[in-house]
Parts: sequence; structure tokens; C-alpha cells
Amino acid sequence: MAKRNTRQRIIETALRLFNERHFGNVTTAALAAELGMTEGNLWYHFKSKRDLLDAIAERYVAFARERLAIVPGEDDVLEDYARLLAALSDEVRSFRCIFRDRPDYGEFPASLHDAAGAIYEASWAQMGRFFAALKTAGHLDIPDAWIGPLVTNSIVVIRFAPELFREMNMSDEDMTRMADWGIVHHLDCFGDWLKPEARRRLVARLNLDEAIATASSFPGAFSRRP
Repeated sequence: MAKRNTRQRIIETALRLFNERHFGNVTTAALAAELGMTEGNLWYHFKSKRDLLDAIAERYVAFARERLAIVPGEDDVLEDYARLLAALSDEVRSFRCIFRDRPDYGEFPASLHDAAGAIYEASWAQMGRFFAALKTAGHLDIPDAWIGPLVTNSIVVIRFAPELFREMNMSDEDMTRMADWGIVHHLDCFGDWLKPEARRRLVARLNLDEAIATASSFPGAFSRRP
């Protein structure tokens, strides 16, 4: 049990440091110092940073599969959609090093490489089901032909925000908020198709007021629609 607890503590600390400082900027010496152990003890549990990244990717895959279990219900599809967006935001924020830092580590870790295609395919289908359900419930007035393109736009905006922010040299503070900015831009992409009351409910449910206010000072891709 002690070995397992130590392993989990290493994974959690590594994820936090990789998120905060970038994968390429965190040495095993710095990680060991943060954990209060020697590098030798760290290497006993993980032979390399890549091994650590693979363990983190396993956590991401498990998180993503839980998120994929969220489906539109019959009672309040808008609340279900808010839960999905909250999970997506948490997913991107909590595991941003995996997506943002590929220039540092190269190929996806093995645990994610084998699962990524299925996760993306299922994510497309999940978003499509929600858009159809939102339309049926009267929250989204969108032509059927535009559902597919809007699904693609939504996945790209939410999922690829970390890479965009890295390329724009955003600060670490901004990086912690980029997931919420991605959700704000996603909602804006609905345009007039999303009913105003539905948008207000989603903004309130997801506590996006601060993200909306701060997004106005950033480039057009993350600025609130007039």
C-alpha cells in the first residue's frame, strides 16, 4: 500500500509541475526535490519522465472515458450539457501538459496513442447527440446541415486551446484560465442559433462571467461576440 501511495503522489506532483512549468522545464532533480526524496527513490518508481507521462496519460484516458459517459437526458438537457462542458473544461485544464507540451516530448505516450482515436471519435458522436437534443428541446435553432460542422468547430476550439496559447506565449496565469476562455468561445460560435436564455443559463451554471470579461482583452479568437 505504501508503494502504491508513493507512486500516486509522484504522479500527482509530476502532473502539477508539468502543468505549471511545462514538461520540458521540469527535471527529475526538481521533481524529486518537490517530493522530498532522492532521484534514486524517484527512479525506483519511474525510470524516466516519459514513464511518468505515460502514467499521467493513463489517468487522462480514464477521465475522458468518464466524460464520454455523460449523455443528454430527458429532464433537463441544458443541465446535462453544462455538465459536459464543465467536464471538458476540467479535462483540458487538468491535463493541459499532455496537449500543450507535445513539442517538448514528441509522440503521444503509449497509453494515449492507442486510445486517442477512439476518444476523438466518441467525442464527436457525443457532441453531435447533445446538439441534436438541444435542438429538440428548443434551446438550439440550427439547421441539421450545420450540426456536423459545428461539432467539428466545438471540438477544435475546446481541445486545441492549449496549443494555441502556447504558440501565443500566454503567461502561466492565463494558461490556468484558457479552458474557460475556450468554453466562452465555444458558446459564442453558436451565434444566434443558441437561444439567449439558454446561453445565460450556461454562463451562470459554469461561472463564466469572469472569463467573458477577461476574454475581451485577448485576440479575436477568444473575444466575446458583440
